[in-house]
Amino acid sequence: MPRGGRTRCTSTRLEPTDGERQGFNFLSLTLKRVLQDRQGNPVRGVVSNYLCDLKVGDPVPLIGPFGTSFLMPNHPGSHIVMICTGTGASPMRAMLLRRYRQRTSPDFARSRLMLFFGARTLEELPFFAGCTGCRRISSTVNLAFSRIPGKPKRYVHDLMRARADELAALLADEDSYFYVCGLRSMEEGVVAALRDIAEEAGQRWETLAAALKRDGRLHLETY
Repeated sequence: MPRGGRTRCTSTRLEPTDGERQGFNFLSLTLKRVLQDRQGNPVRGVVSNYLCDLKVGDPVPLIGPFGTSFLMPNHPGSHIVMICTGTGASPMRAMLLRRYRQRTSPDFARSRLMLFFGARTLEELPFFAGCTGCRRISSTVNLAFSRIPGKPKRYVHDLMRARADELAALLADEDSYFYVCGLRSMEEGVVAALRDIAEEAGQRWETLAAALKRDGRLHLETY
């Protein structure tokens, strides 16, 4: 089950400004070879097996990225709340790396970062492996696991409700940005948690949500 594969990007159309290693065109991936579905039936994942079977030096054509819906604020003093499940950790990992590189800014000290990550088991944590400084710069790292034998199921919205006071303060701060990425099934619970937290703090969610989306401070990317 290969993980952490690294492929050098040779496409002239890919010019990342702040990647895994500054000044180099690298694309880092965390892979899990899929050989069975969740019911245990044999299945061969198309993308995971293609990537895992690549040989050193094989060319890999790349296109993208597309759209501008998941951009983080440039201001090092802004607050970022990251809510994700599974591979939805990818943009959060990139944002944490970028913010870590901004830590020398005088504004960095006032910033608040909160990460809520949901996974089935502990084995899915490699999505954040090698993320230099993730825990050091995050005010709180909250992990929810839903399929650990003998343990109650916990989801990201459960963790959010447990930190309602902190999230309410950030929802009221116009310098806070919220990012949600992962499975479509998580979106309803996350939005409901944000709504309840806001309304319990005396805010009208419909008005707040409209302002967050209008100002580019609430981003939902689920699939």
